[in-house]
Amino acid sequence: MNDFHEFGIRLRKFLNKPHKVLVVCLFIFVISLFINGALWRVWGLRRDLGTIQEQINAAQKQSTILDVQIKQAKDPVFIERQARDKLDLVGEHDLIFVFPE
Repeated sequence: MNDFHEFGIRLRKFLNKPHKVLVVCLFIFVISLFINGALWRVWGLRRDLGTIQEQINAAQKQSTILDVQIKQAKDPVFIERQARDKLDLVGEHDLIFVFPE
């Protein structure tokens, strides 16, 4: 019984010092963040934020490139040039030389 009484007196003295109570509460709060993993998850989300922003920037650059290519593909001159270069087609007034082997 005497031990409980002494513990109560010590606890009351401790609770009368707000700065010490604050330090203990902050310590318990930080330990609880580590135990349940919330702090680890927040750190992981911040890391993922940078990666996602890089991916968004890359996708925007790719989108810009594709927009330019779409505009080019609608141009008849570009289509004709591609047909000549890739499919070996010729225009109406082009000269064709055929060399026998």
